[in-house]
Amino acid sequence: MVSDEQLRGGVNAPPRNVLILGVGNLLLTDDGFGVHVINALKNTAFPENITLLEAGTVSHQLIPMLREIDVLIVVDVVEAGDTPGSIFKFSPDDLQFKSEQKFSLHQISLIDVLHMAEMTGGKPKTIIIAVQPKDVSSWSLELSNEVRAVIPKVVELIFEELKKEQALPA
Repeated sequence: MVSDEQLRGGVNAPPRNVLILGVGNLLLTDDGFGVHVINALKNTAFPENITLLEAGTVSHQLIPMLREIDVLIVVDVVEAGDTPGSIFKFSPDDLQFKSEQKFSLHQISLIDVLHMAEMTGGKPKTIIIAVQPKDVSSWSLELSNEVRAVIPKVVELIFEELKKEQALPA
């Protein structure tokens, strides 16, 4: 069996460049979950090939950055109709959205940004780790108890992905 390391060219292959992107509006309770996770990771000593970014709302301004990375890990909330705090991991290819006409750059979604990045020469492997929110409409900087409780598990999932993508030193 050929190892992932051999497929990447051997032990001296450079580590993959990874962007961990925390998405959400910090002012709307659980909507800011992705930003809270980035804040929880800020004191971690990551190697130079791993970048953390609080994105707030996703923007077309990310496109140049997406061309420079191999792997994108997005942390966000997703309305899945499940129990608050439920964790989901999927790729953009798992999603099926109808393309709708945009009237403003503020209406651009993550999927739109990934499509634009692909059209302009780069689409990183993308992993989305999302949590079912309890409340995304109340004004608060605090997460609900159910969503705050899963931050350690989501951080653990991020490290599992970094190991799987060989982004961390052995």
